Amino acid sequence: MTNCERLRADAPGLASLPARDPERLAAFAHAAGCEGCARALREAERLQTLLGELSPSPLSAAAYGRAALAVEAELGREARRRAAWPVVAAAAFMAAMLAMARHPGGSALDWATAGGLGVVALALLALAGRRPWLVVAGAAAAAVVAALVAGHAGPLEPGQGAECLLWELCAAALVVGAGWLALRGGSTTPSRSAAAAAAAAGALAGDAALQVTCAAHGMGPHLLVFHAGGVLLAAALAGLLGRARRRPVAA
Repeated sequence: MTNCERLRADAPGLASLPARDPERLAAFAHAAGCEGCARALREAERLQTLLGELSPSPLSAAAYGRAALAVEAELGREARRRAAWPVVAAAAFMAAMLAMARHPGGSALDWATAGGLGVVALALLALAGRRPWLVVAGAAAAAVVAALVAGHAGPLEPGQGAECLLWELCAAALVVGAGWLALRGGSTTPSRSAAAAAAAAGALAGDAALQVTCAAHGMGPHLLVFHAGGVLLAAALAGLLGRARRRPVAA
């Protein structure tokens, strides 16, 4: 790009500079001997004059109030969708897992633990956007407590453990995806911490269903490593994915 091409492209910006700005002075000095650049600068000055003459009437207090109410209403709708969709997705996942299980079993304690985990997971999902790190900590703590209460001595069962991790990660992905769909096209986007919280609570919902569908649901080491560990893994993966998505691409 030649100096003339660069000056003509930058003419609107140059014309808006203060009268004594060195860059503006240099541009007009060059335009004194270049008709094309002089014409571009004159047109830019006329545009600045027209813009300066515009004086839109200020909005009334009533108009500001109506706009504020509209914004608040839209944010409220988005907040309700953000809370409701993941809760529905988690509840549907738990119901589907129980429906697909051929022989869901366990003691009364296992079913009570599963019900408690499900209720906690749904409650935490409702808070994921407002108290994300509290939700992550609460989901992890609930999974650990459930493992200690319902589990007893036994092997890790790594083969079964890999399957349990997969189910919990699927639950987390479904819940996070539901939250993203709820806000798609809206004015807000879920934060990285909120995504991690939703993933942790979603994995806890998966843990609730596994409490009566997993073949090793009564083995404490298995529950601690794979069920409780799956909650933390889901939160960590969601946080890492959110960080990667927001990282700027180098030019």
